[in-house]
Parts: sequence; structure tokens; C-alpha cells
Amino acid sequence: MSGYLRLLQQDSEGLTPRQRKMLDEAGRACGRVLALLQEISEFATLEGSDPAAASMSVPVFTVCDEAMKAADVKTAGAEPAVFTMDPGDRSAIVDGNPAWLKRAFGALIAAAAREYSTEPFECHGFVSDSSGARHAVMVCGPRGVSANREDLIARRGEFDRWRGGTGLSLPIACRIIEAHGGSVWSPGGADSRASIWNLPIASA
Repeated sequence: MSGYLRLLQQDSEGLTPRQRKMLDEAGRACGRVLALLQEISEFATLEGSDPAAASMSVPVFTVCDEAMKAADVKTAGAEPAVFTMDPGDRSAIVDGNPAWLKRAFGALIAAAAREYSTEPFECHGFVSDSSGARHAVMVCGPRGVSANREDLIARRGEFDRWRGGTGLSLPIACRIIEAHGGSVWSPGGADSRASIWNLPIASA
């Protein structure tokens, strides 16, 4: 169907403006269906495999920084948003598959940025020992959301991985994080749109 639509669009001399508009809309709809089918295929692959297989040492905050840049997130003032981290934590290492982790981080960052598209936005990473083990924690939400860290870590509300407009990208991202021994949650309440996820720091 997509191929036939492209052929019709190329032969546009005999088309009226209304017909061209309808073809463009149909082309975009086909693109959305194809993207969803691709995500379904990837989800099926994830369910039948271990996304943490072939693990290696991954500088988790560096990968998150790369995902932030690739997502091209803008702040409310249209400036590129940046990923920040605690001084000295850039070298934090987790065991995992860097390609899958970058995919998961990118989906979570993009979804949070969409929720705060008209507000100051931040994505921040830090290392926490509060759960009895060292974890790399990443927080995405309104500017200043990461200030009260202990509260964020303690308030583990349910994360809406099926929020509208994101397709299967968030379920896939959560599956990847969980397969690496981490978790994804929302603080709930006024910060229910924020996204928080963690991954265990690799033992020395």
C-alpha cells in the first residue's frame, strides 16, 4: 500500500490539491502503521530473548547523555536540553547491552520531554546507596524535580508505560531496563508525569 501511494504521489500532475492532501494523509497513516508493526516485531524479539545478553561494562550516564542528544530534546525556550550528573559520577558503570540501553533511555527521555514540552525540563543522573545497594538513578521531569532525591526514590508510584502517543516505545524501554535488573517508576502526585529509572552499579 505504501508503495502504491508513493507511485500516485510521484504522478501528481493530474491531481487536485484535495487529492494530493488525501494522498499525503494516507502516506503518513501508512508510516504510523509500519512503525507500529516494527515495534511489535521488536517487542516480540525482546520477549523471546534477553536484551541484557552479551553484557559489557557500560558508562551509564555517558550513554544517557548520548540518548539525550540523539532525542534532540528542547527546553521551553527552544534551547537544547542537556543531561546533567553529579560531579564524579560520569564514570559510573553498569553491566549491560549499550545499544539496547541507549534505545530505552531515548524513549523514556522523549516521553518525559513530551509531557513537559511547554515547561522548563531537566534530565539528571546520580548514584544512590539508599536501597542498600548502589544504583545509577536517572530522573526526567520539570526543572528542579531531582532536588529532593530521597523522596523521589521512596515515592514509587506506577509508571504509565501506555501513555498516549508513544506507541510501544515505553513498554519496550521498561522491558529493557527490567531485564538489566533495574526498574522504572513515577513519584506520583504532582510529579506523576516525571520518569525515574535505575540500574544496579556493576560490582568492582
